[in-house]
Amino acid sequence: MLLGFLLIFSIVGALLLGVGTGIGFLLHWLIPAVDLGIGILIGVITIAFTAQLFARIVSMPLDEVDSSPLDDAVTLSRRVTYLIDPEPQPRRRRRKQTQP
Repeated sequence: MLLGFLLIFSIVGALLLGVGTGIGFLLHWLIPAVDLGIGILIGVITIAFTAQLFARIVSMPLDEVDSSPLDDAVTLSRRVTYLIDPEPQPRRRRRKQTQP
């Protein structure tokens, strides 16, 4: 099982690196001021974020088209998936205890 996971991980990594390298060469060819190494880095990061966003969008649940009257009466709790994480809540401040 671990070998299969490592195989899939290496295939995805090689694919992302290959597409990122292609984007890096294209950036270096279009804008010569961009160094080849930085262009490849930009391409790999861009492709990785795009793949992550695509995976999050694909994993979102779809709404059912046909619903019966019985389904409307029952409310189901659904998992909410955020594409952008919400801001964290501010921390509560502790009061200093006064010495008597």
